[in-house]
Amino acid sequence: MRFSIQRNEIYEALQKVVSVIPSRSTIAMTQNVLFRAEGGQIELMTTDLEITIISTVKAAIQEEGAIAIPGKLIHDIIRELPNVSLSFSSDSNFRATLSSEFGEYKLGGENPAEFPQKPQLANGTEIVLPNDVLKRLVEKTIFAASTDELRPALTGVFFELGNQKIRTVATDGHRLSTITYEDEALPEDGFNAIISTKALNFMLRGLESEGLTATLFSDRYARFHMENTILFARLIEEDYVDYNRVIPTETNFELTISAGDFLSSVKRVSLFANPITAQVILKIVSESMQIQAEDIDYGGEAKEEIPCQFSGDEFIIGFNSRYLQNVLRHINAEQALVDLTRPDSAILLRPDTTPENETQLMLLMPIRLENI
Repeated sequence: MRFSIQRNEIYEALQKVVSVIPSRSTIAMTQNVLFRAEGGQIELMTTDLEITIISTVKAAIQEEGAIAIPGKLIHDIIRELPNVSLSFSSDSNFRATLSSEFGEYKLGGENPAEFPQKPQLANGTEIVLPNDVLKRLVEKTIFAASTDELRPALTGVFFELGNQKIRTVATDGHRLSTITYEDEALPEDGFNAIISTKALNFMLRGLESEGLTATLFSDRYARFHMENTILFARLIEEDYVDYNRVIPTETNFELTISAGDFLSSVKRVSLFANPITAQVILKIVSESMQIQAEDIDYGGEAKEEIPCQFSGDEFIIGFNSRYLQNVLRHINAEQALVDLTRPDSAILLRPDTTPENETQLMLLMPIRLENI
């Protein structure tokens, strides 16, 4: 195999794939990047056996071929080089040579035939979404996913297709976030899948700001086909929780408040909250909300008041301030709409405006208050 390429071009492709290489693995081959030169382009592939990423870049190929070489090493060498022309070659003994105007670097490689094969997806459900839509579907839910490995289904984002809609859902039991996008091009038939947050974060890194991404869902894998990058993610093969059961169908009170002011006030007041409980208390009346926190152990206390519109007389409820901030950060609108039922029941939050064909809803569980 022999090819020539500019440093910046191959480095950009390497960056997309090298982060998948596991820091530790019982399978030594997964520490490598598979280089394949054919058809006027270089294909780079890495895998940790759960996630596989393939990135392609055009190059001047003198001799087609393939080799598996240590991923971190080749990445670190190219990272330290300026944007010069690079020449890459390998021999029948799987020895690779990288040359530039600065010098020559020799690396020991391995037989590409022993590299894990990419997943084969014969059948499945394919959808095509604008990149900005796919990005919102993931970013507006992934933050609410659980990190508890004992509940594997909740460590991913639930994709629910059907009736010309796609809905993404994530929950950790304390908060829930869901966003729905409608499009006549989406399938009528139903299909569900759970994709790990790790895989989705890799997908987000490779997603361009504009363009389209084709996503294929099969029984065991999802494939995201982006520009110059393909990502395969093994699905979490568990049953997702019935999230609709925890979403209140009827609420007693409605609150409208500036999302930005609400978030900023909670940030400031929560600096005085107990570091263990992170509790803030909201005291809501018809035209204002009082946000307060207190750390009895250290004597710290803070209180702020911001305007709002509330349909009830008085309502007192407490939250973990970290979870509350997390939810408010994902309301990208001037006003937040909040539905409340009782001080011990979940609240519903949503922006007052959303992009066309989209609906967003978040749920947050309160903290039980004593002596209030």
